[in-house]
Amino acid sequence: MDRLSKYLLLGFWPIFTTIFTILFLITSIIIIISISNVTSNIQITFLELLKMYLLSLPKVLFIAFSISFFIAVVSLFTKHSESQEIIALFSSGIKPFTLLKPFLIISVILSFINLLILFVSIPYAKIAFKNFKTKKQQVAKFNFQTAKISQKFGNWNVFTSSQKDKTYENLILFNNKKNQFILAKKANLNSKSNYLIFKLKNGSIYEINKTSIVDYKTMFINQKIPKSHYSIFKFSEYFNEFKSLFSFYLPFALLPIALIFFVPTIAFFHPRIHKNRALIYSFILIVIYLSLTKISKSIFITLGTIVLFTIISFIFYKRKTPF
Repeated sequence: MDRLSKYLLLGFWPIFTTIFTILFLITSIIIIISISNVTSNIQITFLELLKMYLLSLPKVLFIAFSISFFIAVVSLFTKHSESQEIIALFSSGIKPFTLLKPFLIISVILSFINLLILFVSIPYAKIAFKNFKTKKQQVAKFNFQTAKISQKFGNWNVFTSSQKDKTYENLILFNNKKNQFILAKKANLNSKSNYLIFKLKNGSIYEINKTSIVDYKTMFINQKIPKSHYSIFKFSEYFNEFKSLFSFYLPFALLPIALIFFVPTIAFFHPRIHKNRALIYSFILIVIYLSLTKISKSIFITLGTIVLFTIISFIFYKRKTPF
C-alpha cells in the first residue's frame, strides 16, 4: 500500500468509527423498541431480551456499516477539499481514481461481506427470532389462571384451584373428543426443546364411555411448539421463503459499491469557488437510492435498479469530477 493510501485510511477510520457508533446506537434503539412492541403480550427476562436483540444484530450491523462507510468517505474527502489538500494533490499529478482506489477496494469487500450476512445470517437469525417468539407466546398462552374455565392446553380444557409460578394444585382436565377426565393434585408446566410438558402428579383418569378409573402417580402431557426450519442447502425453497427479505435488504448490502463513484462528484470541490454541501448531497443521494430501489418488491428489478445506479455513478465520476 502506498503512503498516500495509508494517509487517507488513517484519516478515514476515526470518522467511520464515530459515524458508525452513532448509527449503531440509533438503529439499536429502534430495534429494541420494535422488540418491545412484538413482546408486549408476553413476559421476557432481561437475558431473553438480550437474546432477541442479538438475533436482530445482523440487521443492525448490516445497515450501519453500509451507510457509515459512504458518509465517512464523503466526510473524509470533504475535509481534504476544504483544506485544499485535494487541489494540491491534483496539482502534483494525482488522479481522482488514485484517491478513490483504496475505498473502492473496501466497498467491494464490504459489499461481499454484506451479501454473506444477507443470504446467511439474517434469514437464520429471523428463523431463530420467530421460533423464540413463538415459544414464548405458547408458554404465555398456557399460563393458566385459577378458578377460570375454558382454558386450553392442546385438546384439553383445564381448570385449577390454585397456582404459584408454574405449579398448579387441584387440577381438572377434560378432553371432549376422548370423553376423558383427568384429575391431579399437583402439576408443573415446563418447556423442553420443542415441547411444552405438563407433568401431573397423584391423580386419576376417568373414561366416561367405559366408566373406568385409572390411578397414577406421575403422568406427562406434551404439547408440540410450532417451529420453522429452512436450510440454505435447499436453495430453491430457502430463496422463495426469504425472497421479500432479500429484496428489502439488498440495496443496503450493495450501497457501498453502488454509490462509491458519486464520492468525487460530491466531495471533490474548490473551497473558494464551491460551497460545502457534500453531506447534504450525500444524505439526499442515500434517500433517493433507497427510495427507488424499494419501489418494486421484485428482487430482480431491485438488483437492476442498483446496477443502474452504479452505472450512473460511474458516468458522473467520468464527466462531472471538477478536477
